[in-house]
This record gives sequence, structure tokens and C-alpha cells, in this order.
Amino acid sequence: EYKENTKVHQFYKEQHLIQTYSYVKQKIVNYSKLDKLEMTMSKALSLLDEFIDPSDPDLDLPNSIHAYQTAERIRKARPLQYELQLTGLIHDIGKVLFKFGEKSCNVVGDTFVLGCAFPECIVFYDSLKENSDFNKEEFQGELGIYEKNCGLENVLVSFGHDEYLYLVLKNNSNHFLQKKYQNIIRFHSLYPWHTGGAYRQLMKDSDYKMLDDVLDFNQYDLYSKEDTDFKLTNEIKEYYKRLLDKYFPEPLKW
Repeated sequence: EYKENTKVHQFYKEQHLIQTYSYVKQKIVNYSKLDKLEMTMSKALSLLDEFIDPSDPDLDLPNSIHAYQTAERIRKARPLQYELQLTGLIHDIGKVLFKFGEKSCNVVGDTFVLGCAFPECIVFYDSLKENSDFNKEEFQGELGIYEKNCGLENVLVSFGHDEYLYLVLKNNSNHFLQKKYQNIIRFHSLYPWHTGGAYRQLMKDSDYKMLDDVLDFNQYDLYSKEDTDFKLTNEIKEYYKRLLDKYFPEPLKW
């Protein structure tokens, strides 16, 4: 539950202040270079052992546990949908940004579109009035700088682990995860869109299928945190090691 004057509220106040259109553009230029290091997806997953998400009021476990919980919920419901299971496992791996010294507000939290008016369904909307884009003339109205139905792939979304992992997947050609699943990863934190009903004016026809895919995925992501009796066994680890080896056989550039 999101309450005022909590650590989570403070987190969003900082995120909403810092994430402007020009700031996010620069982040994407920087991280698109993929010049930080090379590592396997398995290694990246293991780094999440050290990370607890400060934007989530319901989570105080390392993020790696949440990754396995999400994947296991999908495996139980969809035993043959291996890429969806794998997407559940890796969807938050972009949080390795914290290893590069990034502030939490550039790593986690619900995301939102920049370059047009902020919809009021954004969590802690009032704090966006401190964002320097809030009153900029070119960013006013539902469309702002965009054309109607331009497609979500062509808009700028606040920077965090979703966009970063998407950049890694898009710019490395030595893996086998399909674009559909890359898009689920890219937009899974865009709650004003997939849950709040915003940004319909920016969607092209194929975005409605993507919306269905993201909503389908999020039912496993969100409620995996309620699996309080979850135990990470060797069988589970081995199962996902095989999937990781199959779809990500080589180290990636990050």
C-alpha cells in the first residue's frame, strides 16, 4: 500500500523530480553503449541476491527470490511456455544498475511517459509538479511532442531497470529471447499505461496485443510476493540453469 510520508513516498518524490525528458535521453545514450562489462545472464541474476527494492512497500526479500517466485508461478500455470517462464526469471535483472552506482530512483519504481502531460493515475502524482517538464509548453496535452498512435516503442519512458534490460537484450544479438518477451520486460513497470488506462492516444494497433501480454505477465509478477512459504530448491535452480543456458548461451555486453 502506498502511503504519504513513508520511505516509498520519499523515493517517488526524488524519482519524480529527477526524471526529466533530457535527463532520461542522456541515460539511454549512456547505457546504450553497453561498455560497462561482459557477463552471463546467470551471473547477473546472482547479483540480485544483494538487492532489496526500496520502491516496493510489500517486499523485503532479495530480488533474486522474487525472480524465482515469479518464474515458478508461471511454470505451474504454463508448464510448456518456457520463454514466459524465463521472462519471469529475468524481468528484474536490469536492477544490476545498482552495481554501477545508480541511485535507486534510476533503477526501480513505476515508470511513466515523458514528452507529454503526466496523467493523474501516476502514483504520488502531486510530486510531479516539481518536475521541470511539468509546465514546459511543448510537453502539454495528451500528445505533447508525439503524433497520435505513434506506437509505444517510439515514446520516451522514465529510465529504470525495464529500459536498461531491454537495451541489453536489443543490442546483444547472441541470445534467443523473442521480441514479444523483450517488450514485456520493457513495459512491465509502466503502470499508468497497463493498469491506469493512460496513453491510449499513443498506442498503435499492435500495442493492444502487447498490453494483453504485459497484463498476462503481471498477474504472475505482482502476486508472487504472497508466496511466503516459497523455498528455493536445487531442482528449481537446475531447471532455470538449463533454460538460461539454452536461451543465453554466451556472455552479454552490459
